[in-house]
Amino acid sequence: MKKKIKSAVISIAVIAVLLLAILIGVKNGAINKLTKEMPTLATKQEETEKSTENVSQKNESSNSARVRNSKKRDIAYIGQEFELIDWDIRYGYDENNRDTYNVFNVTVKSVDISRECDFDINRIDYGLANKKDSMDDDNNFVSDYYYVTVKLNVNKDINDHDVPPDGEISMFQTMWYIGKIDSNGILQRISNSGAVGSDVLDKHGNVYFEKGETKTITLYFLITDEEFENETLAIDFHIYGSPDKGTLAIVHEPEAN
Repeated sequence: MKKKIKSAVISIAVIAVLLLAILIGVKNGAINKLTKEMPTLATKQEETEKSTENVSQKNESSNSARVRNSKKRDIAYIGQEFELIDWDIRYGYDENNRDTYNVFNVTVKSVDISRECDFDINRIDYGLANKKDSMDDDNNFVSDYYYVTVKLNVNKDINDHDVPPDGEISMFQTMWYIGKIDSNGILQRISNSGAVGSDVLDKHGNVYFEKGETKTITLYFLITDEEFENETLAIDFHIYGSPDKGTLAIVHEPEAN
């Protein structure tokens, strides 16, 4: 009996001590402080998650920028050879299978920019009709425009697969476009962007090659005074439909003032 009474007294004493501690804690504000700190901890966790998310977004943005930068076009200068890849749609393109694409090795051999028409004017197919006021009787420009004569050295790679009888896959076109390169390295079309003529006799302006054959081709372009004086100009060598992004061949850079 005495043991039961003693145990009860001890339990009551423990409860009393706990109640007293709680009362003291409330009085001193310790409980309120703990309660206030709990959402703070949650907020810090939320801020940490947001910070991690922001870092992830920055990394993703940086990766996207790297992807965009990786898509910048290759640049070639006068005298530098570059590859122009022609995809054969019948076989499907596979960069590891040489039989699925053909290659033209192209070099811009020379560029002449002049107001003087020192070539057969009949080589110009279009683009002069609205420029007669800027020309003399000998088809020279007296103001406003320049002729751009570009000589190409083109070789059909010896490792290309056999050329079919129709010759289509061996065709090198002459309708290339010229443009100005902006500060971001992006090509923008100019007022007279397409080649206005060539020395090719084919009525469609196409040149046909055998494997390993090399030919010289002359292209003609027209540019304005402003483009000549202020713009870096390049020919856009890219075959429509080809998986290869092609090359920008620089043909003119303005003189530094």
